[in-house]
Amino acid sequence: MYMGLEAEMAEDKAKYRKIFEYLRKEIRDGRYPRGVPLPSEESLVRKYNVSRITAVRAMDELVKCGLVYRKRGAGTFATKTAALESGRIGLIMPSLSFGEVFPRICQGLMRCAQKDGYTLLLGDISAATPAKRAVEAAKVARAFVAQRVAGVVLQPLAFLKSPDRVTREILALFDGAEIPVVLIDRNVSLGQYPIRHDFVGIDNFAAGRALGEHVVAQGAKRVRFLMRPECATVIRDRLAGAAVAVGNRGGAEFEIVAEPDDVAVLASVFRKKSRPDAVICESDYVAAVLRNTLDKLGLSVPKDVMLAGFDDVRCSVTMLPPLTTVHQPCEDIALVAYRALRERMRDPSLPPRRILVPAPLVVRESTHRTR
Repeated sequence: MYMGLEAEMAEDKAKYRKIFEYLRKEIRDGRYPRGVPLPSEESLVRKYNVSRITAVRAMDELVKCGLVYRKRGAGTFATKTAALESGRIGLIMPSLSFGEVFPRICQGLMRCAQKDGYTLLLGDISAATPAKRAVEAAKVARAFVAQRVAGVVLQPLAFLKSPDRVTREILALFDGAEIPVVLIDRNVSLGQYPIRHDFVGIDNFAAGRALGEHVVAQGAKRVRFLMRPECATVIRDRLAGAAVAVGNRGGAEFEIVAEPDDVAVLASVFRKKSRPDAVICESDYVAAVLRNTLDKLGLSVPKDVMLAGFDDVRCSVTMLPPLTTVHQPCEDIALVAYRALRERMRDPSLPPRRILVPAPLVVRESTHRTR
């Protein structure tokens, strides 16, 4: 008897999902414009040969998703937001082709979208230079507007003379089309432009501060921060956090701007009597390359120089010794960004939010020095 009841419940769930998916598709295809009621629960009972409870459950789920609302005595209608939905969400991520972090975030967004029946449209932004990627991003944005995507996850442009200006132009396109946007990874300074968008990412200032406090606690006396030329704003945030943490241990030369494999430039830094005894790098990749450069200069890690980075990607584990870093919570960023976008799609009047995802410190041997 129990197995029979379980099978019946499974069948009812399958029927409810079938009704829900059908009506959602009809709504997204524009079959029920403003003022045109959806089929009544009674008609759904007859059409699908289901119980009234199953039909009501399908409608309740549509209400929960913000796609319909009930009007007493008149019926059930598609919401204004639902009328704008296409079943497609756009993703503009200029850094997707670089490193491991952004492909992981993209995969997480794709899983979230598919679970809710959305298609994630990935804009092709793969040019070799930042300027060309900016042109591609603007082109993708115009295509998304033309396709009436339901929402967009956008990584602001970087490595340009005026990256915020380009991002503002893209945001203006989406605002004009009433397409909600959530920013990830790095925020954007909008100046006089009205802020209407959520931001999801880690607190890079706090992450930099955590690494700074850690190396100081490990006994570092002369801490430096290494970053490449023309870095993104998030790197500046990491630098600022680390600078606050190390205080006078950073000194006037706290900031080193150089490529991590530039032996000639770095030799002038690390062959001084007052050479750094700890270096916080802008990323794990930069730390791994610097590790090889230090080896060429006859310095060992962590005996001579402690090393730390950001992101917790594969090279942080494979490096010898393994690298102390800040974990980049890619899955959490994807999930939080997706949920923020869905909430804004349901209610565009929500106030702008700055949502910071915890990024834990991961301590490994590269900062462990025997005293």
